[in-house]
Amino acid sequence: MLPPSQQDSFGHDQFNRYAEARPVYSLPGNTFVVLTPTLRRTLAEVRRHQSSPLAVKRDLMSNPRGFLRAALEADDDPTLLDRVESVFIETPTYSDRVIGLGLWEPREVPWLARTPTNWFGHDSSDVVPQRSVADLSPEEAGELCVSVDKAIAAGEPVVVYRPAGDAPDALPFKVPATAEMRDDLARRASGEAPPAPPPKSAQPAPLVPLIRTNEGKLEHQQDFLQRPAVPPGLPACLETPLKLHQTHGLEWLQRSWQAGAPGVLLADDMGLGKTLQGLAFLAWLREAMQSGLIKRRPVLIVAPTGLLANWSAEHARHLSGDGLGECVAAYGAGLRTLRQGPDKKLDVTRITSADWVLTTYETLRDNSGDFGTICFAAMLADEAQKVKTPGVRITDAIKAMNADFRIAMTGTPVENRLADLWCIVDGVRAGWLGDLNAFSRTYEAATDPEALQPLKAMLDQGFGGAPPLLLRRMKEDHLPDLPKASQNVSRAPMPDIQLRAYEATLAGARGDKTPGAVLAALQSFRALSLHPDPHMEADDAAFIAASARLTVCFAVLDSIAAAGERALIFVDKRDMQPRLAGLIQRRYRLAETPSIINGEVAGARRQARVDRFQAAPEGFDVMVLSPKAAGVGLTITRANHVIHLERWWNPAVEDQCTGRALRIGQTRTVHIHVPIATLPAGPKSFDENLHALLERKRTLMRNALLPPEFDTGDVDALFNTTVGDG
Repeated sequence: MLPPSQQDSFGHDQFNRYAEARPVYSLPGNTFVVLTPTLRRTLAEVRRHQSSPLAVKRDLMSNPRGFLRAALEADDDPTLLDRVESVFIETPTYSDRVIGLGLWEPREVPWLARTPTNWFGHDSSDVVPQRSVADLSPEEAGELCVSVDKAIAAGEPVVVYRPAGDAPDALPFKVPATAEMRDDLARRASGEAPPAPPPKSAQPAPLVPLIRTNEGKLEHQQDFLQRPAVPPGLPACLETPLKLHQTHGLEWLQRSWQAGAPGVLLADDMGLGKTLQGLAFLAWLREAMQSGLIKRRPVLIVAPTGLLANWSAEHARHLSGDGLGECVAAYGAGLRTLRQGPDKKLDVTRITSADWVLTTYETLRDNSGDFGTICFAAMLADEAQKVKTPGVRITDAIKAMNADFRIAMTGTPVENRLADLWCIVDGVRAGWLGDLNAFSRTYEAATDPEALQPLKAMLDQGFGGAPPLLLRRMKEDHLPDLPKASQNVSRAPMPDIQLRAYEATLAGARGDKTPGAVLAALQSFRALSLHPDPHMEADDAAFIAASARLTVCFAVLDSIAAAGERALIFVDKRDMQPRLAGLIQRRYRLAETPSIINGEVAGARRQARVDRFQAAPEGFDVMVLSPKAAGVGLTITRANHVIHLERWWNPAVEDQCTGRALRIGQTRTVHIHVPIATLPAGPKSFDENLHALLERKRTLMRNALLPPEFDTGDVDALFNTTVGDG
């Protein structure tokens, strides 16, 4: 009955001022609150538990009515139990998985042994170590300041900068495109001393929603909900005709929603149109809100930074009119407009009033306290392998969101290990696969596909009339009109300079088989099998001739150029990418250097490079891409050749790379080229052994749920078959 200002005065001041509940409270403005005896007794129980241990308070807040009923059962007054109903008003703020706000701390998951993410070293171009802007000269700081200012205007989140005097292999500067960074660089350019950092007490760590994790034990299970009846069918604003499998996918999403499922995992193979299916479902949901069948709430789409432009483009392409309605872009420049007040909190009212919200995993993580207060009609997590790791803030933030329906989308639900799958599923339907401890003990040690059948049944079979949690289809089964892929494995003997370097590494590896030496040897084999000296000073012909793989690669490119076709070349080593692009431009007399997409290229710029490649006139062209940074979210169907110049150790990631060209819209056979360097005699080469291992892992990945990532046994096997007995 109290207005908001007096509610605050009563709750935070008067009620907490006294150790017990009082019969009368005095509020500003000559207002008195008089409690009836029954209400006073109920509130006395609440006041008593304000000083209880945290675990007791969490139990109370998770089920306040049940808690108070149990506490008051011994009282003689029967009206007390009725009064309990009026003490608490449940608000649609944080989800019931959230136990409170607090300081986030990383968690150890001792039964989940961490596996290396890169068995062959850390050259991956999607990882760009930081350099401090304090090392820049005033002139360089001024140049970078201008670039940051332009990036802010263009809505790009980061700027990658290389000073003119840097060595060719020096790491770039990678800085956020923010007003704070621009102002700091301007001060450095003018020679002004940077301001002293505020005391630590002025920079408190943010409070974030803390969740029931389900890691050590099962703490939270999501129940099926009661939802209003909404007729299924195609949304009126859908412009793009759906293929048969996409229609089935939309129907599965609609039936899952109607059955009251908390969430689903759409794990279609790359190129089957998961984005279109997701947009069609969200459009259907919005039309139900517009018609008054369900309550109007915003929908949330979370995607990697590099895919934000793609989501906006796909929305405009597939949906007519205003599509999903008014969009709030909670990233880049759009995010800065949502900041309010000195504490820079997000404008939750503005977000809540939108129809759909587009943001990044990192933005959601850093603002989970604000996003968590919003009740979303649906949350769609694209490339959901981003939340495959338990015990990290991004994963916790996704699981803390308050969404009526959750959709996780990924073509690789098992990227490294089966725990990836558990973590993704736990984010859309908490508790469905039990706790992580028991899951790991039951399934992670399994090597027989038959032992995984109960797990597959939990995922791809419906229960109680509800559709299955998981929907996974493969391209070859559902796109009969999609051109086939043709793999061409081309072997070439190592030239003398490469062979000598390889044999020297081979001799050293045979003398030291300790774990550290094994990994070091594999890293060396991988590097020199690409090129024995990527920095060698030589003309183009000599540089190519020094590498068996490059020799094969350029022989393939010669035939592609002669046919006037296009190619994607995947190579991991950052220093090889620009040199390769230069070699291609000079050899084929291209007007421009082939575009490069790696971890240094921001989302808007990489989509612009793809758009140029897709829209360019007919004729030969090439793009150079890093496997990890450019292996997801891009559609590059103008290329019908894919060259895996440098292999990735995970076949799932390698298939993602091939999938950039082998997608809906491709009209030609996609030729997959795998250059392999061989030895003249002795054991099989590193390239040959790696290829055989990747093919075995790929077969297991496609035919079962066995993870495709290398384990220590695979690494030892690769080392032993490569090194031999000497």
